[in-house]
Amino acid sequence: MAIYDSSDPAGVSTGNSASRGGIISRSIRSRFRILAVIAVMLAVFGGMHYYLYARLLSALDLCSWPGIWALRGVMVCGAISFPLLRILARTNVWRAPVLVCWVVMVWMGFALYAFLTTIALQGLVAILGIAGLGLPNPVLPGLSPAHAGVALVLATTAVLVVIGFSKAQAMPRTTNVEIALAHLPPALDGFSLVQLSDVHVGPFTSNRRLRRIVERVNTLAPDLVVITGDLADEKPAHLTEAMLLLGNLRARHGVLAVPGNHDFFAGVDAGEHWEGGIRFLRNERVTVAGAIEVYGIDDDPAVARTQGSRTACFEQVIGSETRQSPSIVLFHQPLGYPRLAEMGVGLVLSGHTHGGQFWPVSWLSRLFYPYNAGHYQIGASHFYVSRGTGTWGPPMRLGVPSEIVHMRLRATT
Repeated sequence: MAIYDSSDPAGVSTGNSASRGGIISRSIRSRFRILAVIAVMLAVFGGMHYYLYARLLSALDLCSWPGIWALRGVMVCGAISFPLLRILARTNVWRAPVLVCWVVMVWMGFALYAFLTTIALQGLVAILGIAGLGLPNPVLPGLSPAHAGVALVLATTAVLVVIGFSKAQAMPRTTNVEIALAHLPPALDGFSLVQLSDVHVGPFTSNRRLRRIVERVNTLAPDLVVITGDLADEKPAHLTEAMLLLGNLRARHGVLAVPGNHDFFAGVDAGEHWEGGIRFLRNERVTVAGAIEVYGIDDDPAVARTQGSRTACFEQVIGSETRQSPSIVLFHQPLGYPRLAEMGVGLVLSGHTHGGQFWPVSWLSRLFYPYNAGHYQIGASHFYVSRGTGTWGPPMRLGVPSEIVHMRLRATT
């Protein structure tokens, strides 16, 4: 079901100056948004690295210019590495080798927890000072308090990073959920559904882990498998690989997927149909098991830029049939839930947030996405936001394990 009208006045085909002016205006706004995102990333990472630089410079008491400039070089490279890698990846100027990606992402994880651990240690020292106490001197045998503090920060950070990376590579938990789906026929009571989300097949994906995930899902013998976006990280090769690896998923009524924002970066528009049994729903609906209406809605960043909202197309895809039939909406980002509840949708499945992926980002994520992870309910409508199967950014998970969601749909009395 298409959601655009070819007579759209913003289209190039109209050929009038107002249309061209609108396109140019949107292009300029888009570039400003990109520049704003880059500026924010540089400010955040730059501030974090400057703080680490200042603390290390003071703690290590560096006096020689070679040492100072070496430290500055490391911190500057660290601060710009992640934003620069994202820019190069999006513009296809340079295809970074997998080793470079790993080094950058490991460093970002390490720098983040070094920053947090340093702040925690400084806070502890300040509290002890106010209380008239102090850390033992020396804290560690043979080291000054300042040097011992650096050693403590580095050791704590290393442990957290190793734990985070190992948790990210572990098999996802299977989360069992029961949902009372409105209008579900008694004959379909117990209908089994498995949700995967945010697999992010790419340089940090272990093919062995993905094969084990596919085996785990197939062992559950679901009636339906759904993938709620971000199968790929961001390159066309990642999307092709995702389709091959996930093409072995098996379910009685097939495998349905919707594209997430990263799938558009990877070029999902170049072709939505590959051999392998996964069907992308592109702003359309299908009927499953002769009764359940399943809607798939794009999370297209281009739509967000031109129309101002990713949720603008709900009414163009979802009709009044949701008030009489069991309905499931697949939509990558957990947005527009109150509106979907008003429309009478029975169940909405999303992902995107990764549940924050690791602490303390998991706390910050709730500020941007009130429906951050897990099961929510508005009236008779149910919503589930997956913590994701893979990772994005530093391949780490701390306090937010990945998951395979196994749902049983129950008929309401």
